[in-house]
Amino acid sequence: MLKFCPKCGAKVLTPTAKFCMECGFNFGELNQEANGAEISESAPQNNTETNIVPSTEEMETELSACQEYAERGYKLAQEKFDEMQKTLSDERDKLNNADNAQEQLRRLENTELIQEQKDALSNLSKQMETIQADIDMLHERQKDFSIIIYGRTMAGKSTLMEILTHGNGESIGKGAQRTTLDVRDYYWQGLRITDVPGVCSFGGEEDDKLAFEAARSADLILFLLTDDAPQAGEAECLAQLKSLGKPVLGVVNVKMAFDITKRNIALRNLNKRLADTQRLNTICKQFKNFAGNYNQDWSDIEFVYTHLNAAFQAQPERGNDAEVFAASQFGRVEKFILDKVRSDGKFLRIKNFVDIAAVPTCQILTEIYAHAAKSLAESRIWRKKLNELLRWRKKFEKRTFDRAIALQNHIMDQVGHIMDPFVDKYYENDKAGELWEKEINKLNLNKKYNDFLQEVADECDRKRKELSDELTQELRFSFSGNSAVSVEMGSTTPYAKYAWHIASNALMFVPGIGWAARIGIGIGGLLIGQLFSNKEEKIKENKKKLRDALTSGTWPMINNMQDTLIKTIKDKIIGEGIDGFAETLAKMDHTLAKLGYSQELLANGLNEKYKALNTELLQEAVSYGDKPGFVSSINDTARVPGQQFIMIADKFKLDDKAISRLLGEEFQAVSTPQGDERANLLENVLGAKLNSSPFPVNENAKSGDDELAELCWTDKVYSEVSLSLTEQLLDAPIMEGEKI
Repeated sequence: MLKFCPKCGAKVLTPTAKFCMECGFNFGELNQEANGAEISESAPQNNTETNIVPSTEEMETELSACQEYAERGYKLAQEKFDEMQKTLSDERDKLNNADNAQEQLRRLENTELIQEQKDALSNLSKQMETIQADIDMLHERQKDFSIIIYGRTMAGKSTLMEILTHGNGESIGKGAQRTTLDVRDYYWQGLRITDVPGVCSFGGEEDDKLAFEAARSADLILFLLTDDAPQAGEAECLAQLKSLGKPVLGVVNVKMAFDITKRNIALRNLNKRLADTQRLNTICKQFKNFAGNYNQDWSDIEFVYTHLNAAFQAQPERGNDAEVFAASQFGRVEKFILDKVRSDGKFLRIKNFVDIAAVPTCQILTEIYAHAAKSLAESRIWRKKLNELLRWRKKFEKRTFDRAIALQNHIMDQVGHIMDPFVDKYYENDKAGELWEKEINKLNLNKKYNDFLQEVADECDRKRKELSDELTQELRFSFSGNSAVSVEMGSTTPYAKYAWHIASNALMFVPGIGWAARIGIGIGGLLIGQLFSNKEEKIKENKKKLRDALTSGTWPMINNMQDTLIKTIKDKIIGEGIDGFAETLAKMDHTLAKLGYSQELLANGLNEKYKALNTELLQEAVSYGDKPGFVSSINDTARVPGQQFIMIADKFKLDDKAISRLLGEEFQAVSTPQGDERANLLENVLGAKLNSSPFPVNENAKSGDDELAELCWTDKVYSEVSLSLTEQLLDAPIMEGEKI
């Protein structure tokens, strides 16, 4: 039975084949070409042809090793994931404590930020559950090396599958219809090949989703393009796959009509079309340029070119035309896939398990750091308003009390101005008390005090409302409407709330009270009886007695009213209106700072476990292959799967390009920075200048307080990848914008 071609080592697909499907060797000329050699059951041992594919035995050995590596990957991913789950679970108690603290702040309707954080944490917990489910799913299927064929509708995915499996062509689409509507698994060379629905078709949103979900578990992606103008939608799909950290091999299916009944002309055109590598390379380059739209780099993705329809027609089940099959260059596709599995397959099995945890964890880290940044930035905004209020309070208090003294002096001047004429006129009238009451009431002193109190209360409320409105606008502006921000003070403080404090001590100014009784109602009559004994002296004495009576009854009452006015302003308007508002601002500042600090600690805890996971992956990459590298004392790592990996270490000797190729992402090894070098490194990674100022979390904290939250900011726009990498290295959240 024929098994391998003696010339190139390719597997002979059927015992009756006349030609090798790989190199076109004519088996009928075996005795002449191979000097009587027999077709063997094993591949030639010393064949150096570049298109030799691994034998079945080699692939079985390789895939068996892949399974062992997959088990290592599973244990690594599960161990680190368990640590991450424990870290995340502790956050619930902290959020509940922050929520309870917020319940006490009933003076205003708050920003609902804490509830948003609780909802976000609930979503994160669900994401963690999904990670566990994915790890379990991969573990159940780890015996198979999984390859997904991905591409837009009618790109040739089903044709490629029919070629690999020697199918009858029933699954190949006709015209523009969507052929593959579900996920189908096939086995080829011991590999599980999965054909998924085509993407980017009209009305195929569910197909896109199904294809993407299937790709999440793949060890390797075979991304199929055509040479007739790749579409932006295909680029978006590739960007999503790269964001999963998936390694990608590219295949370009040359779309050219091929009529095997006109073999010679068709074959000549096919050779010419596939020989035009400059055109095909340009198409691939144009497609890779789409990467910039997603802040990605696809320069390392390799593409091979083939004509799938020609390969399909040339198979033994149909034309059995070895020359056409060789011209289709499909043999390169097979070799392309198998070489990748043989060279990197073991590492890719570990990487798949690592990334099934690393990809969502990186996203979770980004979310938590964003929440921490939002909480701390909002805390700063509340604190800024608090400081503004306290500065205004100091000026307001001095200005108000100065005005109160001026009001008292003005009232006393008015009373003194009418007192002498009154005494001269009524010193001998026994109803002087009632008459004095009427004179005082004409001054409307009660209204003067009450109007003053109303003005002070209104000024206070205006300031509170002004600060509340500014706070609302600043919060909305700072967070681009992402949170339901509403800072409402309720109704402004009405005068009536304070009036009774004055009125209860101002009865002397209220009609009908009988104020004359307070200075002695019969005083005038007593004086008249002695008037003629010494008229001038008695008049003078009576005036003095009346003035003393009026003074002793009036000034204490005015002073009492003044004291009550000052006390009301201090206790009610300033104490409750201003200091109460200040206390609310301070508590909200403190609550948000504590919340942001706890979120920052949570992110840092997860970041530590995430770095440990990526460090293990890096060590596998460093030691993988024939020429392992060397790393001593890895001090830090930062990674966005599928995008970039940064390692900071004391000593190392690594081939960055080789590790980049193996990881499928840009790799950068950096010597451990010293002093200002670390700040420069962070700014280089972010691509923007960083500013930072730690601030204490606890109320009344001293300068040496250990609980310090850190919020960094920059006024330059940065990419999501550079932001995530910098936050991981910095162990702190970053916000775009000027210093808050």
